[in-house]
Amino acid sequence: MNCAAQWGALSVLCLFNIQQGHAQSNTCGGYYACLTDGPTLAAAPSDQSYPAARPAGDVASIRCPEAAVDVTAASSDERQLVCSSAYSAIQLLGRCKITVQRPVQVHILSEVRHPFNGLIFGLFDKKHERVLVTRPENVPSLITGTPYEAIPQADFYRSLIVHEVIHGVMHLSMKRPADTHAAYEYPAYALQIESLLPSVREKFLRAFDQAARSDFMFSDSLLFFDPYFFAARAYEHYKASPDGCGHLRELLKGDVPFIAPPRI
Repeated sequence: MNCAAQWGALSVLCLFNIQQGHAQSNTCGGYYACLTDGPTLAAAPSDQSYPAARPAGDVASIRCPEAAVDVTAASSDERQLVCSSAYSAIQLLGRCKITVQRPVQVHILSEVRHPFNGLIFGLFDKKHERVLVTRPENVPSLITGTPYEAIPQADFYRSLIVHEVIHGVMHLSMKRPADTHAAYEYPAYALQIESLLPSVREKFLRAFDQAARSDFMFSDSLLFFDPYFFAARAYEHYKASPDGCGHLRELLKGDVPFIAPPRI
């Protein structure tokens, strides 16, 4: 997982350590695309590791019985929730003939922060190939003032895990790194919104009044300025396209015509 909606906290979805080192001022650092509340882009330090993450008490790890996912979390309920949500993500990708190349690592933490100490929902850390997600009880304060506030928190949280697991599976399947943040985020957002129940999805999409277009152009600027709009359009573009699954498979190979090239 901006300028169009007011944020009550630095609540973001992040893809960590991607090729282009752009980040939002006062909010993000390192090589990752971070969805935040500020429009200003700034260069980030190339030696940044990953956002600070605090373990959630006495954690335990399991391999999900229904999916190639290893979950580390403090409670059995959290581990079961991750397994169920990850299974949904993998099923959605499976419909597009995109399979898990090796197990995805998911860690539920008491909090996740970017390097400038702002709290975030979660991220996929490419360097360490793992998903980091905040605990469910942190969600209410992070979604305040965003379109996600209109949907049940439990539904949003499941979709958050779907989003980050999609990042993990797609990353492990890529033939070469993408050139833009938008190329990484398109499949994660499209399938995150797809994973919602129809009635819940409608509540989210109701915040956006533009009709779906199969010729819509996605860009890093749109992603940074309004990630909610980007998410809604990614889903609707994916569903309106004659071969939405084909788009996802093509993204694994490289550039696609509906993603704007990076600015030089």
